[in-house]
Amino acid sequence: MARFSERLQQHALDLAWSLWAELGVSGWQRRHTSHAVDPEPLILFTSYLGDADPRLRDESTDWCITYRRYVSAARLKNLLAQEGPDVREVFGEFAATVNSHSGLRWPAATEPRRFKRTGRSEVPDFGRPSLIALRLRALFGVGARAEIVRAFVADPSEMLSAADLAGEAGYTKRNVAEALDALRMAGLLEVIPVRNQLQYRLARPAELRMLVGELPSSFPRWRSIFRILERLLETAGRGDKSSPRVRSVEAAKVLHDLEGDLRVAGAQWPYPDIGQPALWRRLEQWAVELAKAWALGSTVAGTGSSAAR
Repeated sequence: MARFSERLQQHALDLAWSLWAELGVSGWQRRHTSHAVDPEPLILFTSYLGDADPRLRDESTDWCITYRRYVSAARLKNLLAQEGPDVREVFGEFAATVNSHSGLRWPAATEPRRFKRTGRSEVPDFGRPSLIALRLRALFGVGARAEIVRAFVADPSEMLSAADLAGEAGYTKRNVAEALDALRMAGLLEVIPVRNQLQYRLARPAELRMLVGELPSSFPRWRSIFRILERLLETAGRGDKSSPRVRSVEAAKVLHDLEGDLRVAGAQWPYPDIGQPALWRRLEQWAVELAKAWALGSTVAGTGSSAAR
């Protein structure tokens, strides 16, 4: 039987392949046709997976070069600053490779790897429900406006502040505040004072819905999902070489550290009262099932794979 780390990595790769296939990368299966894809977190996650699948690495690089005008370097920089050192380190090569073939200036670039373009990445238009993020960028530009509108179309009844949206959008609070004011001036949003804070909501949800076209049924919180998988992959890799006692300590620590992201992703640890002797075994079983459900685009209860904003 394959080791914990190998099984987990395979599901992580399957997830990345399916999401890239939605974006037009030459892949075999699209399992996330009804899930909104978020490009920048996916790029960071794919760079983290790195050499685990060289074809995925190269085809996703090719897509980034082909569709570079729809990717936000500013958002990549902001999201990268929130990642751990392992992701920041490996992203440098990915960014440098894209830059060397595109003239872009993606952040944190180091040295490019040897790379030859394949030209196989192609999406005829952004009409797929899963490509709502790219469609909004084509409509509103690559910037905070498109991310703000995406947050509101995910839940048209939501009321959000600039602070709420800054974290969700991946832009600075100042950028978000300026974009909110522009969208208010255009009549798309209305502002409501709530105590000492300004809250925004859609002023014309029906008109916006007609403008943006078909929506996905699910807006997963990919940033949290990818952080969970990255941390579980790191833990699994160490656990494959550790003693049972060290594994139990690692399991307890990772579950504690992931509590916030699990809540955001709509996932949960189903064994709250389990003792240390069985903790690692249960973690292994749960992590593999969770990663598999996300990879399949499953709506299995508790996985958060269909969790909306």
